[in-house]
Amino acid sequence: MNRTLKTSPGYASGARSHDCKLGVSMIKLGAEPTALNAARRTPIERARAPGERLPALDGLRGVAMLLVFINHAIEAPFGLAPAATRADAFVRAIAHAGWIGVDLFFVLSGFLITGILLDARDARRALRVFPLYYGVLTVAFVLLPRMVHWAEPAFATLQANQWWYWGYAVNLLTALTHGQGTPLNTTHFWSLSIEEQFYLVWPLVVWACKPRVLLRVIALTMIAGLAFRLALVLPDPAHNARLAFYLTPGRLDGLMTGAALAVVARAPGGLTGLQAFAPLVCGAGVVALSALAILRGGFNHQDPVVVIAGLPLVALLFGALLVMALAAPRTSRLGRWLSGASLRKWGKYSYGIYIIHFPLLGAIDRIQDRVLSARRGAIRGVAVAGRAAAGSRRDGDVLRDREGELSRL
Repeated sequence: MNRTLKTSPGYASGARSHDCKLGVSMIKLGAEPTALNAARRTPIERARAPGERLPALDGLRGVAMLLVFINHAIEAPFGLAPAATRADAFVRAIAHAGWIGVDLFFVLSGFLITGILLDARDARRALRVFPLYYGVLTVAFVLLPRMVHWAEPAFATLQANQWWYWGYAVNLLTALTHGQGTPLNTTHFWSLSIEEQFYLVWPLVVWACKPRVLLRVIALTMIAGLAFRLALVLPDPAHNARLAFYLTPGRLDGLMTGAALAVVARAPGGLTGLQAFAPLVCGAGVVALSALAILRGGFNHQDPVVVIAGLPLVALLFGALLVMALAAPRTSRLGRWLSGASLRKWGKYSYGIYIIHFPLLGAIDRIQDRVLSARRGAIRGVAVAGRAAAGSRRDGDVLRDREGELSRL
């Protein structure tokens, strides 16, 4: 008998992962089998007993976090020397496109939170993410200024704009100030702000709609998001692409893709109908995005064409990847890769890593710059002293030669 792929109300979070700050990084698998295979239980149900984590989704979080980390660690620093080898250029190209990891987080967030709302109709888990997020803000804005006196202009700017952080509005601040209002490597908080804004509104939409109506709302929301980006970017592509990228109405593609998959997973037949097409969509998405990157000379998130056409393609790619991950047996190549211990560790702690990694990288860069500056100063001092000593020796030799000449007269 065919049954529906259905996740139970028991989504729970022990990881505080970025992809669903509502505390849903742990999936509890329901007891109902699905129609992915009518003759036996699906790979999802056989993967874990109820109450345990689904390794594949931890792996996807790990992929998302690694993409973002590589982007910030390799591409974000200024003043990098040009690529010296093809391998270096390839790594730079991957790092340059690493920002799409945030979109994978968005797809996972839309899938997980919509599933919780459909099953439990309970949004109280949103409170679980507040301690870590607001704990970091308390250290940065309350404790640190009382512990040290830091006469850094960038820190003064951060302090002056702190209410944007407390109110989950960093994406607005980033868009309006072109990133100048989010110093000291705190710009990445924009994605947390978009997710929290989504969580404030989306439960009301889910509770007000039946699943079939909800799918229509999701489709209309994606169309409206595309229309928003077009209306904003076309009049002034050079300046407004950044606005479209950071403002919430323009960044709903991934969230809505994940939400749609959560609704379909609870319909008769579940994700069975999508399982066969997911690899094709994933492959086509890779080809399309690669072609777009080649045509545009890169995959820059401030490129107007990427903002308009690239974001939906990225959402579809990651939506297909999510379906493949959910359907893949643990013994398959994809299942083994996503269930790898290292990748799962990145996923399990992705929310905490996401919050602290970029400021930490910035701090390391500043310390390194000071060490290098001190080293360069010391080297210059030694060089000057060496030249002075050499000059003194030459002067002394000349004087001795002249004294010898005089003595012979």
